[in-house]
Amino acid sequence: MRHYQCNSPEAAGRILAACLLTDGHLSLTELEALDRCGMEKRLLLNRHRLLSIVQTLYEDLTRSGYLSWSDVCHVDPTTLAWLAADVQDWRLRRDILELCSEAVMADCGHCDREAEFLRLLRDAWQLPARPVRQDALTGTSVS
Repeated sequence: MRHYQCNSPEAAGRILAACLLTDGHLSLTELEALDRCGMEKRLLLNRHRLLSIVQTLYEDLTRSGYLSWSDVCHVDPTTLAWLAADVQDWRLRRDILELCSEAVMADCGHCDREAEFLRLLRDAWQLPARPVRQDALTGTSVS
């Protein structure tokens, strides 16, 4: 797998790319959500560069022998920890997690693989799960 400089836009983008591929497809809805959430300003990465990183990641993952599309989309915990190690800046980590979460929610679908990806990424960075807050109007828990 290619190496990117620590805390670089490419290192951040590769984690985001892995998240985008986790459910087996990359949708325009996800890309539009990332644009709305300020991906370019937060990661110094525009959509064109992100798509190039997605392609590069795909190429790197498929070099490891014959894999089905489902296997390629699933980044194992060891590989994800290795990718996560390329981002040390806590603000950049926060931005990546927020953008990954927005992308997961963008297509109004949620799969177990996406939830697992976000959990593994938080674990790799030793971050707590998103805190549960109380809704001010109803007193019910909102995550």
